[in-house]
Amino acid sequence: MHDIFDSPALTLSFALAAGMAALSLGTVLRVPGILLALGAGVLLGPDVLNAVRPATLGEWLQIVVGFCVSVILFEGALSLNPKRLKRAGTPVRRLISIGALIAAGGAAFVAYHFMGWRIEIAALFGALLIVTGPTVISPLLRRIKAEKTVATVLAAEGVLGDAVGAILATVVFGIALHPVAESFGHAALELGKIALVGGIVGGVIGLLIVGVARWKALAQNHMNRIATLALVLLAFQLSNALAHESGVLAAVVAGLVVGFLGGETEDLIEFKEELSMLFIGLLFVILAANVRIDELTGLALPALGVAACLVFIVRPAAVMLSTIGSGLNVRQRLFISWIGPRGIVAAAVASLFATQLAATGAREGTQFRAVVFVCIVTTVTLSGLTGKPVGKLLKVLAKSNQGWLIFGANAVARALALALKEAGEDVLLIDRNREEVARAEAAGLPVMQANALEVNTLLRGGVETRTGVIALTANDEVNLLFLQTAKRLAHGIQAWMAQGGGKGGVTDAMLEAAGAHAICGRKFDVALLAAMFEEDRLEVITRKREEAENEDGKTVIRRAGEMPLLVRKGKSILPASGDWKGVTEVVLLSPRPKSKSDEDGDEE
Repeated sequence: MHDIFDSPALTLSFALAAGMAALSLGTVLRVPGILLALGAGVLLGPDVLNAVRPATLGEWLQIVVGFCVSVILFEGALSLNPKRLKRAGTPVRRLISIGALIAAGGAAFVAYHFMGWRIEIAALFGALLIVTGPTVISPLLRRIKAEKTVATVLAAEGVLGDAVGAILATVVFGIALHPVAESFGHAALELGKIALVGGIVGGVIGLLIVGVARWKALAQNHMNRIATLALVLLAFQLSNALAHESGVLAAVVAGLVVGFLGGETEDLIEFKEELSMLFIGLLFVILAANVRIDELTGLALPALGVAACLVFIVRPAAVMLSTIGSGLNVRQRLFISWIGPRGIVAAAVASLFATQLAATGAREGTQFRAVVFVCIVTTVTLSGLTGKPVGKLLKVLAKSNQGWLIFGANAVARALALALKEAGEDVLLIDRNREEVARAEAAGLPVMQANALEVNTLLRGGVETRTGVIALTANDEVNLLFLQTAKRLAHGIQAWMAQGGGKGGVTDAMLEAAGAHAICGRKFDVALLAAMFEEDRLEVITRKREEAENEDGKTVIRRAGEMPLLVRKGKSILPASGDWKGVTEVVLLSPRPKSKSDEDGDEE
C-alpha cells in the first residue's frame, strides 16, 4: 500500500505548518517558540508520528536549508542599525575574533574530554559551536527588551558570528578530511578563497539590491521585495559554487551593504522578517526531525555535560576576556556572557557534517549531530527562560516610559514630534509615504518607513518600552486600529489619536472602549492642518500658564484658530486633552501672523 507520508512535498508542508504553529504558540505563551518548534520536529519525526521525513528530501534537504539560511542571515545583517553598530563596533569585533577563538578552543577541549572524540572532530565541534545566530537571538531580544548597547552587541555577534563560525567550521572540516602534512596550507588557501569570493559576491549583489530598492517603479508595486529575495538566493548559491561554504559570508555581506547604503530599507526588512519567521519554523522542525532518538541513547549525560560547560565556563570566559577595555561595563559583559543560545546555522551545518562524516565511516558522525542538538536545546532553554530575570538582576533591561511612537509623518505629526523632542522626549515616527519620511529625516527626526499596523514594526519601534503612542493620520479607523494593536502589545501604554469627526468616523464611545484619548481634546481635520503647515500658514508656539489662571482653557486659547498640541504638568509633557488642571505650559498650533506684504496683497 502506498504510504502518503513518503513525500518530500508533504514533509515540507507539515514542517512549514508545524513551525509556524509553534512560533505562534510561543508568542501567545511567552516562551521561546524555537523550543516548541524543536519539540514539534521530534514529535512529527520518524521516531514518533513519522509525518515529517527529512530523508525523503534527499540532497534537496541541504539546498532547502541553504536557501532558508541565506535569507535569515541577510535579514539579520540588514536589520543591524548602522549607527548603533558603529558605536558598539569594538566589543563586536573582539567577540567575533578573540572571543570566537577562545570559545572554539574551549568547546573543542570540552568535547575532546567529555565525548572522547578525535582532536580533529572536537576542533570541528568547537568551531561550529561559537555561533549564536539571529534565528534565536532576535526573538529573545524582543522578549527580553535589553538596553540598546547590549541588544546591538548581541544582535551583531549573532549575525557576524554565524558567518565566522560557519566558515571556520568548514575549514576545520577540510583539515579533518585531509592529511596532516597538507592541512595547514590547504586551510590557509581555503580561508583566503572563501573570504575573497564571499566578500566580492556579497558586495556586488548588495549594490545591485540597493539599486533595486531605489528603483521607484519597482518599489511602488513591491517588486523590489521579490527582486531582493531572488538576488539574495543568487548570491548564496553563486558564492557557494565559486568557493565551498562561502555563501553564508556572501549573504551577510550583502545584508550589511544594503543596510549601510540602502537608505529606505524598512519595507525590505518588514518583508524579510516575515520570510525569516517562516523559514526559522520550517528549519527547526525539519532538522529536529532529522535527529533520531537512538542517536541520543547513551549520550545524554556526556552531552549535557558538554552543554553545561559551554554555558557556565566557555561562553563567560570568551566574553569576559575578549571584552576587557571594550567600553562595556561589568554588568553588560556578564549579561552577554549568559545569553549565548545556539541556532539554526549550528543545526544546519551539524546535519551536513554528520552526514558527510558518516559517509567516511567515522564513528563520531551520528554523535556529532546529536550533541549539537542537545547543546541547542539546552542553551536556548536557559537563555529563553532566564534571560529577562538575569537582565533585571544585572540592570541591563531597557527602561520603560521611553518617549513616544507616532503613527504618521505628515506636517502635523512632524510638528508634534519636534515639540516633544525639544522638550527632551524620545520620538519615533512611522509612515509608509516616502515623501513624508524624507521630510521627517530632513527635519532631523527619527523615522521608519514601514507599515505601522504590523506587529513586527511596532516591536522594532520599541512599543513595549514607550510612554505612549500617538496616531496622526487622516483616517480615523486606521488610527484606532493602530492604537488597539499597540495596546495589545504594551499593556497600560498611553494611547492618543487625531479624531476627525466625519460621518462614520470613530466616536467618543469607541475611543473610551479602546482606552484611548482624542488629542487636542477636540475633533480636527489632519489633512487640512497639514496642508496649512505646508503653506506656512501655521506655526508652533509655547505659552506659559500661571497656577492662578482658571481651568477652563480660556486664558490658553487667545486667538481664533489656535489649537493645543501638548501640555506640561509638573515634569511630564503630554498630548493636550482639554484638562487644564495642573498645566503650567502649553504648546499650540497657531495661525501665523500675516506679514505686511500679505496684507498689501489682500487689499489689492
